[in-house]
Amino acid sequence: MAQDQENRYNKSMVYRNLVSKISIIIAMPVILASCATFNNLMNNNDESSSEIKEISLNKRLQISIPIPENSKYVTDKTIIFGEGSRFTGVLYLIHDISADEVVEFYRVNMRDDGWSEIAIVRSDFILLNFDKEDKFATIKVNRKVFDNSSSEVTIGPKSDTTINRSINIDSSDAISVDEPFSIQ
Repeated sequence: MAQDQENRYNKSMVYRNLVSKISIIIAMPVILASCATFNNLMNNNDESSSEIKEISLNKRLQISIPIPENSKYVTDKTIIFGEGSRFTGVLYLIHDISADEVVEFYRVNMRDDGWSEIAIVRSDFILLNFDKEDKFATIKVNRKVFDNSSSEVTIGPKSDTTINRSINIDSSDAISVDEPFSIQ
């Protein structure tokens, strides 16, 4: 009788060990898949395949706009034409600070650098528009997890002919047009 109880106990222990091993085998792929999903949330797919570089003092001097401290730029998304005050292009940056802090940085420092703020739009992202002399700047700030953010800074030349062409006004007639246009 004692032998039967010991056999039942051993069978029970073997069964429990087998169930726990099977549970671990089933749980591991689920855990690994959830880690991969979490990792994708942390890194934008476009950024993870791109090279990310620190912005050195030399780079700051070549680009005549204020850039938040400790920003990094994504090489595959950054296009720079010219340098200094002749800089135009797109600069894609990654920040270790929140989107609200980045927006506040740009609003204060762009103004201090002589840029005029034209508009700000808040949605899933924040869009800032500035102009200065013969240039425009559009800055799109994206929120990321853990109070990180990214921004896409686009700077280009502005001209009356470009604006007039985009709203279908002949540049010879543009001088005599006194009333604002309306979209119908």
